[in-house]
Amino acid sequence: MRSRITDPADGQIDLSSFLAKPRAFLPLPLVVTEPAVGYGLGGAALFLQPRKEAGDEGWDRPDVSVLGAITTQNGTWAAFGGDARRWADGRLRTLVGAVAAKANLDFYGLGDEASFHQAVRYSLDVAAAIAQADWQLAPRSPWWIGLRYVAADVQPRLRDPPLSAGLPDRVHVRVSAPAATLTYDSRDNVLTPTRGVYSATSYTVSREALGSTDDFERFRQTLMGWWPLGPKVTLGARADVQSASSGTPFFLLPFVGLRGVPALRYPGERALAAEVEARWQLQGRWSLVGFGGAGRARTDRDGQTFTQGVGSGGVGVRYEIARKFGMHVGLDLAHSPGTTAVLLQIGSAWTRP
Repeated sequence: MRSRITDPADGQIDLSSFLAKPRAFLPLPLVVTEPAVGYGLGGAALFLQPRKEAGDEGWDRPDVSVLGAITTQNGTWAAFGGDARRWADGRLRTLVGAVAAKANLDFYGLGDEASFHQAVRYSLDVAAAIAQADWQLAPRSPWWIGLRYVAADVQPRLRDPPLSAGLPDRVHVRVSAPAATLTYDSRDNVLTPTRGVYSATSYTVSREALGSTDDFERFRQTLMGWWPLGPKVTLGARADVQSASSGTPFFLLPFVGLRGVPALRYPGERALAAEVEARWQLQGRWSLVGFGGAGRARTDRDGQTFTQGVGSGGVGVRYEIARKFGMHVGLDLAHSPGTTAVLLQIGSAWTRP
């Protein structure tokens, strides 16, 4: 057993060989510290299968599956599963996933300007599924085109008397939304990159004719990059731009997403977030991380424009748990005004399959 969880090259704990076995998985204790739902616990099984026929690339871009569940102190719970894998010599990439959840969340900005600082407490019963397929335009090309489909059934319920009239309560919202996607991916590794660029563009359309209860559109542009600064330091940067049309359900509006900032706290019809990170390979498999970012959300309503901004930052520690896969795991301590959170990270904080 010891030989299966250590690397003969350095004698350190390493799960590469173990995870490469059929049906082997990494058991992950999930400690939830997301400020939006409070503290909680859960567990997940992470399956990594290298595409050995692809050589080193098959380890850098393995097939990934996950099953898990969480519960938190405010009554939120979720059970989820997902699978991302490649076919046709790696040129076809598929992603499927499903989640069932009850989410007790605070929403802001559902009324006048004062509402951006007053929480409206909702309980959302959610059942959702996603399916996506991307095709590589040419062998070894960084460009991919794809289609995504999201189906969701959401029932929002107010947990407190409403602060203002007209807030949805005990309604049944259905989402049936295809999306077109364009991706550029030159990362050297999908789990913990050290160089390369990742760009994802998506345009989502939800229509009553497809089974939705609301007509709306969403646009999202994500851009990330990693650059080595010498043999021990990797610099990363991320920018995320989102917008949504009128008619978008309140729980699907864009929001500022940063480590240490409560999810949904800064929503808007348009949201922008930018973050930088530096990882220093301290010694052997151990590394230290420092990060910081800022974001802004904007809403146009009744001839007025409301904007909110926030910044966050923190430090973290990583251990390279599976060298062949290039996967690091660790913890981040993140802070924003009024909030401090400890975050478990599997791979990069910005991981995309």
